[in-house]
Amino acid sequence: MNKFKIELLSPAGDVNRGKIALNFGADAIYFGAKMYSLRARASNFDLENIEEIINYAHANNKKVYIVTNILCHNGHIKNFEPFIKKILAFKPDGFICADPFIISKIRELDQNVEIHISTQQSTTNSKAAAFWKRNGSSRIVLAREVTYNEMKQMVSWCDNINMDIEYFIHGAVCIGYSGRCMLSDNYCLRNANFGGCAQSCRWIYTLFDQDKVYSDHFSMSAKDMCQLPNLKEILELGIKSLKIEGRMKTEHYIATVNQVYSNAINEIYDHGSLSNEKLNEYTNELEKIANRETDIAWFNGKPSYKAMLSSEAQKQVSQIFVFVINKKISNNTYEIISRNFFKITDSFEIISPKRPIKHAKIIKILDKDNNSISIVNKPMCKYIVTFDTENDFMPNDLVRIVK
Repeated sequence: MNKFKIELLSPAGDVNRGKIALNFGADAIYFGAKMYSLRARASNFDLENIEEIINYAHANNKKVYIVTNILCHNGHIKNFEPFIKKILAFKPDGFICADPFIISKIRELDQNVEIHISTQQSTTNSKAAAFWKRNGSSRIVLAREVTYNEMKQMVSWCDNINMDIEYFIHGAVCIGYSGRCMLSDNYCLRNANFGGCAQSCRWIYTLFDQDKVYSDHFSMSAKDMCQLPNLKEILELGIKSLKIEGRMKTEHYIATVNQVYSNAINEIYDHGSLSNEKLNEYTNELEKIANRETDIAWFNGKPSYKAMLSSEAQKQVSQIFVFVINKKISNNTYEIISRNFFKITDSFEIISPKRPIKHAKIIKILDKDNNSISIVNKPMCKYIVTFDTENDFMPNDLVRIVK
């Protein structure tokens, strides 16, 4: 296997999370602008942000793909050309698209920029891939409903037509076919195909028939996808890009998932496989940011009911991520920015880009008035903390409680 062939592609909900993704192992990031992108509840990027993150990525020899994947109505067409011309001026590496109008207009304005076909198009076969190749695209993002054997066949076919394949390896799995869902629109007038999904499939319902109640905790939601156990087989296929889902996820999630998969990919390239010890280590890391059970989804074929998530199986959202290192003050003293509640008596571990996780304890916390305190319970505030030993922690390192 060619160590540099595969691309690890991460979501970025804003500039900060984009930089975290790139620092923690992603080779490329994807995000939406304020217009023409799904995930309306993500922060998304204005033009200034887009220029900043593209420059940052390119300075680090990494890539940026802009998501323009809504399905257009006539009202969207008029303003698209001036909008996309502004984006093109920043030299993104590509666009992720679903609508034929958007695809044709980008190709009309720029003959060279990459166009990737969004999973919203639900590409599940080689003939569809060939169609998109003829119409100006260079990569297809496979529907999540594609199995390993189907993907293997498609890789062989797409190699013949010089078409790249991108495959989701981690994150949410929509019960609608590759995200084509009208539940949210019908229930609360929030159209998922315009980025307004209210995640109605994850709501808790009462399932009944006349007077008989079968369940008062019923949901239609699937478990999240995790392909870590199948990573070696996926790498051997020779596809172009491995994609992580989650443009609305936290910085802790983005850092952890990218670091785990980046390390696992390198481990497989260096040693040929993941040892059981390493697989358990990486799985435990992913558990620290998960609040939903995981499954391999469609990898081995059509999933059974066991891949669905009953509400009883859902876990509480983890609050172990507690602060970010902002700057170093002295050998063992740092200014930090709080994220969640923590106590001076807690034990901590610090996660850094390209460095092993380190453990530490705090011996002093000072608030903004220089008062010594033992509990931090205000998020997004600055504090001064002194660790029990000298450390070489860096700005933007993330700190969480050891449970």
